[in-house]
Amino acid sequence: MSDDTLHYDPRLIEEAVFLCLREHPKAGEFDRERCRPYEISDPEERERGFQDLHRAWFIRLGLAHPIEEALGEQPILLSRIKTCLVGRTAAKKLEGAELFVGAEEGSSDREQRNVRILLRPESLLDPAALLSFLRHELLHITDMLDPDFGYEPVLPAAAGGPAHDRLLAERYRALWDATIDGRMSRRGWASESVRAERLKDFRRAFPMLGEDSAPKFSQFFDHERSAHPELVAFACNPLAGAGDLPTTASPGNRCPLCGFPTHSFAPEPDRLPPEVIAAIVTDFPNWRPAHGLCLQCADLYRARETSISAALCLPGSRMI
Repeated sequence: MSDDTLHYDPRLIEEAVFLCLREHPKAGEFDRERCRPYEISDPEERERGFQDLHRAWFIRLGLAHPIEEALGEQPILLSRIKTCLVGRTAAKKLEGAELFVGAEEGSSDREQRNVRILLRPESLLDPAALLSFLRHELLHITDMLDPDFGYEPVLPAAAGGPAHDRLLAERYRALWDATIDGRMSRRGWASESVRAERLKDFRRAFPMLGEDSAPKFSQFFDHERSAHPELVAFACNPLAGAGDLPTTASPGNRCPLCGFPTHSFAPEPDRLPPEVIAAIVTDFPNWRPAHGLCLQCADLYRARETSISAALCLPGSRMI
């Protein structure tokens, strides 16, 4: 792999090497070699000497291998980005891969695309786990770079506001992860437990599906790949085409619309205004008042109809 494409944070290299050598039989040899740069008088040249030493041992210890193997498995990714920076983070939750796209006029798409991978130094000490993690992360990036996937960085705004935006993002994540890990499983890159783990995530994200969860999950996990618009459409309306929903309006159950657990279901949903019921059915074709809904969703749909009615009363307004 070209040194022009792949770059490592010197801090990540140094810390990973020190961690790896703590009880390594070659630790003494490293310590002797590390004494030599101290003899260099020029500070900048001395620092370069330390960096060269750490990089040489980084490669010698095989710490670069999982990273370069994972990247080498994605030739499409490498052909469509300018650089890949492997940086250091101290937090496990910040580990991952990100795609950055610039907006410089006159530059090609490839010149404006850069990938950053953030890893903790200790993660490099478990090459098998690191390789699996990187494969998952880089398949996300490959999807984002593939025009056939049709990736868009912003999901549609949910009518229910920020809480529903977060719910939509969680649903989309569960779907995309299912397609990623399904591909990894078929390639022999994932453990046998990954299907059960992703199905658990799927059921948590789509509790309204009930017994339909497993067959719906299979549509994403067991097929080669769903495009971004398909994932968004299902995340926005998972009940489209589904069978009748169970009645769930009991305290502690989840609302069949937003999927949140609630102890506050709307009383007598069959007595909601006809226009409100019609708006709900437009978004959730299989919903019926007998299925119930939480007070928040009922208020949101009432507010939507009130806003439309109020707008029509404004001077100059007209029906379209």
